[in-house]
Amino acid sequence: MKIKRNHHVHRVLTFYKNSFGFNPPYNVLIDGTFCKAALSHQVNISEQTPKYLGAEVKFYTTACVKAECKAFGTLLFGPWKILQQFEEKPCGHANPVPASKCLYKLLKRKKNQGKYMLATQDPELSEVIRIRPGIPLLYISHKAINLEKQSNTSQEVADRTLHQKLEPVTQHKTIEKLKVKELGESADDSKPKKRKRKGPPGPNPLSCQKKKRKMTVSSPGPDAATAAAGKKKRKRHKRKKGALVSS
Repeated sequence: MKIKRNHHVHRVLTFYKNSFGFNPPYNVLIDGTFCKAALSHQVNISEQTPKYLGAEVKFYTTACVKAECKAFGTLLFGPWKILQQFEEKPCGHANPVPASKCLYKLLKRKKNQGKYMLATQDPELSEVIRIRPGIPLLYISHKAINLEKQSNTSQEVADRTLHQKLEPVTQHKTIEKLKVKELGESADDSKPKKRKRKGPPGPNPLSCQKKKRKMTVSSPGPDAATAAAGKKKRKRHKRKKGALVSS
């Protein structure tokens, strides 16, 4: 059960971090109904909330919230004592207004610029907050603090923002593909690239070279030697001078 709780809170916090810029330390606005539930379920808000969220937490309330608890007297004296521990955030109301109205006005100011989480058990206030994107809700159930899953409004706004970021990149890629398909060119090259002719590969030029003939010296055979020996040089006889020829 604890593993599922940790996985859930990590997934929801990651969503609010990536989509709406929530980062530790987390700012939590608390009303009297949340403090009353904490007393009933014996939950220590200051200790258990940072452990559950896995980060440092700063707790805030408003003068209107304190005034509402104090107006109920002994019925909400315990929650009023708990609220005295937390820092009071200026709400701008000269005269106290209902706590739900005060917190709603503070959260919608500049689209929750303070990156507040709301800790409440008020079902009507929670329903109104779900309509506004980017406001995480904390509540107490089964003697433990819980972080509500992001509302449909928050999810739709996050998807729309992501689509707007990716749209220029997608359009650029689509244009590149169309250029390559229709014109045979990329966006970086203005001239079309020459296409290589397809065909059977030619022979290897190294294998086509003519083989060099080796020069061999033949030794004289036995017949050639015999023929050379059989030839005799013809002797020439010199005629003596003054010899007479008899008639």
